[in-house]
Amino acid sequence: MVLRQGQGRTARGQPASREPSSLQALDALERTSDAVFALDRSWRFTYLNRRSEWLLKRPREELLGQVVWEQFPEARGSVFEQEYQRALTKQVNVAFEAYYAPLDAWLDVQAYPSSEGLTVFFRDVSARKRAAQALYESEQFLRSTLDSLSTHIAILDGQGSILAVNEAWRRFARDNGCVEEQGPCGVGANYLGVTDAARGSFSEEAPLVATGIRAIISGRTEPYLLEYPCHEPGGVRRWFLLRATRFTGPGPLRVVVAHEDITGRREADEARRQLTREEAAREEAESARERMNAVLERITDGFAAFDRDGRFTYVNRRAEAHFGRGREALLGRKLAEVFSGTQGSAMTALLRRATAAQVPVEEEQPAVVDDRWLRVVAYPSPEGLSVYFRDITEQRRVELWGHFLSDMGAASTRSLECGDVVRTVVKLAVPTLGDGCAIATRDGCADEEPSVEVAAVTPGLEDTLRTACVPGAGSALGRTVEQALRSGSGELLRERSQDSPGVESAVAAPLALQDHSMGVLLLVSTRSGLRYGTESLPLVSELARRTALALENARLYRTARQAVAARDETLGIVSHDLRAPLNTISLLSLRAEKRLPRQEGLEAAEALRKIRGVVGNMDRLIDDLLEVARVESGRAVLDVEPLDVPRLLAQVQALNELLAADRGLRLEVAFEPGLPQVRADRALVVRVFQNLVGNAIHFTPPGGRILLKAVRRGEQVCFRVEDSGPGIDAAALPHVFDRFWQAIHARKAGAGLGLAIVKGLVEAHGGRVWVESQPGHGAAFFFTLPGLPETSPDLRPGGGEASP
Repeated sequence: MVLRQGQGRTARGQPASREPSSLQALDALERTSDAVFALDRSWRFTYLNRRSEWLLKRPREELLGQVVWEQFPEARGSVFEQEYQRALTKQVNVAFEAYYAPLDAWLDVQAYPSSEGLTVFFRDVSARKRAAQALYESEQFLRSTLDSLSTHIAILDGQGSILAVNEAWRRFARDNGCVEEQGPCGVGANYLGVTDAARGSFSEEAPLVATGIRAIISGRTEPYLLEYPCHEPGGVRRWFLLRATRFTGPGPLRVVVAHEDITGRREADEARRQLTREEAAREEAESARERMNAVLERITDGFAAFDRDGRFTYVNRRAEAHFGRGREALLGRKLAEVFSGTQGSAMTALLRRATAAQVPVEEEQPAVVDDRWLRVVAYPSPEGLSVYFRDITEQRRVELWGHFLSDMGAASTRSLECGDVVRTVVKLAVPTLGDGCAIATRDGCADEEPSVEVAAVTPGLEDTLRTACVPGAGSALGRTVEQALRSGSGELLRERSQDSPGVESAVAAPLALQDHSMGVLLLVSTRSGLRYGTESLPLVSELARRTALALENARLYRTARQAVAARDETLGIVSHDLRAPLNTISLLSLRAEKRLPRQEGLEAAEALRKIRGVVGNMDRLIDDLLEVARVESGRAVLDVEPLDVPRLLAQVQALNELLAADRGLRLEVAFEPGLPQVRADRALVVRVFQNLVGNAIHFTPPGGRILLKAVRRGEQVCFRVEDSGPGIDAAALPHVFDRFWQAIHARKAGAGLGLAIVKGLVEAHGGRVWVESQPGHGAAFFFTLPGLPETSPDLRPGGGEASP
C-alpha cells in the first residue's frame, strides 16, 4: 500500500474513517528516526514524514504531488534512479548506500515496492562513512609507511600468530624461498612455532627469540632486543637486530616484531676494530692510511705527524690554521726551520720530551702564530710522533674569569671600605683580564666623593682610561662608557680612533644593583690576540655586578656601624635617664610604705610593693637591653676561667631549688662522669642558666620536672635544660632566639630578650645554642661550651652519678 499524505479527510473536509492499523503505522512513521517518503507509480510524492523534511531540507507541503525527478533532478541517472526503477519494475526490495551531492551526505536507503508505488526509508550515514573513510585512509597510510621501511615488520596476536607483515618482510621471505601463503613466514603462520622448530645453521638464537616474545606476551618484560646472525642463499652472512614490542592500550593484545638489517653497522664496527689492530701492529696498508687521513681531515682537532727526525709527514686542515701555514710549506721540514725565534719553541720542547721518554706528553701552551692557547698531546711511536692539539682559548678564558671572580670575591671581603674594594678589583684585573682597568663611581659610595680608580700596564694607558671616565668625554672610549651607563648593560668598543692610541678592544659595564647605577667598569686590551667579543659581555657584566655588590656591602656595613653606634649611645642615654626616676620611685614607695599605719594601710602597702616590683622589672629590662646591645655589637667582656661542670650545675640548682619547689616542680641534675672543665665566664654562664631555668619554671605546670644535664660532645661540653611543659610549636621554633619574640602562651612573660641574651652569650664563648621540642612533650634547650684539654679531679656532689 502506498501511503498518501492527503488521506484522512473527505472532500467536504470531514475526517475520514481509517483503519486503526493504518493510523498506528502513520504515527510510528512520524516518530521513527528514519526519513520516510512514498511515491506512486508516476513517481509523485504521496507521503513524507517529518524526518524526511529535515534531511531533504524541503517542506512536505512543497513536495506532495510533485514528481521526484523534477524536484531532485540531480538524482536522474544516478544509483538512486537505477535502484528505484529496479525495485518498482522487478517488485523486489532494494538496499544501498550512495552519496548525494546536493545534500553533501551519504544516505543509507531501503526501498520497498508495492502495486501502488514505492516506499523509501533512508538515513544520513555521513558521519559513519567519513569515519570509515578516515580509518581506511589511516590504515592505508600506516601500511604505506610500514611498506616504505626497510626493516622487516610483522604483527603477532596473543598466541604468536602472524596477523600482518610489511613489504620488506614479504620480500625477504620471497628472497629466501618462502611463499607467503604457504610458508612459515606468511600471514596466519605461528611465529613462535617457527622459532621453536628452527634447526640448522644460524638457529641458535631462535629459542631466545621465542622466550623473549613469550615474556612480552605475558607482560613479564618490556621490549626485547637481540642481535643475531642470519644467512641468505649463496652463504652470505648477514646480521639483524630483532625488536619485539608490546602494544599498550585498549583492544586485543598485539606484538610488533621488527628485524632490522645491521650488517653495515656490524661490518663498520669490525672494520674499525681491524683498523685499530692494524695501527697497533704497524702493518697498516696505504689504503688504510688514506682512510685514516680522511678521518683526520674531518675531526675538529688539529693533527700533525712527525718522523723520527722531527720532520712534518702529515698536517690536517685544522693544523694548517693553528700553524698559520699551508701543508706545502710544512711537509718535510722541522718546526725550527719553519718558525724562527721563540715561535714554536714550546711545541718543539714538548716533542723532544715525548721522544726522549717514549710516553705520551700533554701540555697547555700558547699557539705558534697568535695569542691563543692550545692543549697539545704528543704520542710517540717507532715511526715518530703523532700530535693532537685543540684550541682551548675560550675554555681558559672562562676558567680564568671563574678564578678571577673567586679571587676577587675573597679579596674584596678583606676590607669593607669602598676605596679598598675598588683598588682590589682594578689591581687584580690587570694584566689577568686586560691591559687596563678603570672603575668610576659616579654617585659616591658610603658618603665618599665620586672617584676614578685606574690600573694599566703603562702610564699612558692610565691617562687614557682616566680621561674616558670623565663625564662628557668625547673619545671613543668615553662614548662607550656613556653608552653603558645609559643602556644599563655591557657595551663593546664599536670604533677605533686616534684619541685612544694603542687600544685594540674595550668593554664597559655599569656597576648596577637593583636598577641603581653606582658607576661603571672599563676593561681595555692593547693586544690583537686579546679581544673582547659578545661572549665577554656576560663575564664582564658579572664582574661589574659583584663589584657593585661589594660596594653596596661596604655602604651597608658603614651604615650598620653608624646605626649600632647610634643605638648604643641612645641606649646608654635612655638607661641613665630612666634609672634615676626609677630609683626615686622605688625609694619613695619604700619610705611611704614604712610610714603607713600597720592596720589601716594594708591595701596601700600592697599597692606600693607592687610599684616597687614593677620598678624592679623595668630595671631588669634596662639591664637586658644593654646586655643585648653589648652582645650584638661584640663588646661583651668575658672574664673566662676554668669551671668545674658538676660545681657549676650544683650552683645553678641551689639558686633555683626553692623557686622550683614553690611552684611544685622537681629540679634534677645529671652529668656524665669524667667531664672536662669548661673555659667560660662564671657570671655570664650562670645568667644563661638562669634565663633558661627561669623560662622552664615559668612554663612548666605544677607536678612537672626540670632536668639540668651535661654530656661530652667531642672537645666541647653540651648542657641541656629540659622541662615537661607544653612544648613549642614547630612553626615557632626558628624564632625563639629572636629579640622581643614571645611564644603564644596563656599569659605574657617578659619582654622577649632572655633567649636572645642566651644566644649572644653562648656564641661569645664560641659555643652554639639550639632548641628541640614537640608540642605537648616539653622543650629542651641545648648549648655548648669549649672544654679544656686537661680535666680537673672530679668534684661532683653526691658522687656525680649520671642519669640514664
